[in-house]
Amino acid sequence: MVSSAQLDFNLQALLGQLSQDELCKFTSLIRTVSLGNELQKIPQT
Repeated sequence: MVSSAQLDFNLQALLGQLSQDELCKFTSLIRTVSLGNELQKIPQT
């Protein structure tokens, strides 16, 4: 996995530049992706 230092960006600084609407969309997207990752961990029977 590549660290943010290697990619030469600061996520906190980038998030600070988002408008409220963009931040809400980003948060929603992160939740969707996180939920999808959790569902993939559930063993299929």
